[in-house]
Amino acid sequence: MRVGMAFVAALLITYGTLPAAAPPEHDPLAELSWLVGGTWVAEIQSADGRPMRVEFKCDWSEHGRALKYVIHFKADGQTIPQYEGMYYWHPAKKKLAMVQVDRNGNVTESLATTDGGNLTQENEATTADGTTRPQRVTVTRDGDDAFAFKAMVKRGDEWLEGLSLVYRRQK
Repeated sequence: MRVGMAFVAALLITYGTLPAAAPPEHDPLAELSWLVGGTWVAEIQSADGRPMRVEFKCDWSEHGRALKYVIHFKADGQTIPQYEGMYYWHPAKKKLAMVQVDRNGNVTESLATTDGGNLTQENEATTADGTTRPQRVTVTRDGDDAFAFKAMVKRGDEWLEGLSLVYRRQK
């Protein structure tokens, strides 16, 4: 056990903490690199009509094979960590994939495609009680510092808009 701990300690002393790294240039995940850096902010109204700020922060995982993110809601002087998730390349499905968990334990999984930095997702949202429902999400890039986010939910045979907002990057 001591040899193993000594080896780990030597590695940490020699290399320190490695910074997060982007994936190789031709990795499909690299198409989302524009999301990294700064804080993306959207202003919306909460369910009761009060103003609420949504903050989205995104960074590479330390090994560069995943793009991790966190989304906070801010209202009335409080910050609530709402979502944490990550995008990654799924080798068996040959697609970008996403997994997200919210503060209530609900899980959303999706397969995604990119087109010029824009993102389209087919989601399956699973509530903490095990109920599932489909969702569709589009992220449409508007230059380097803004994007539109639109989520659609299925009601019967129809897709209805569930949420639409615009994020702007603050550096």
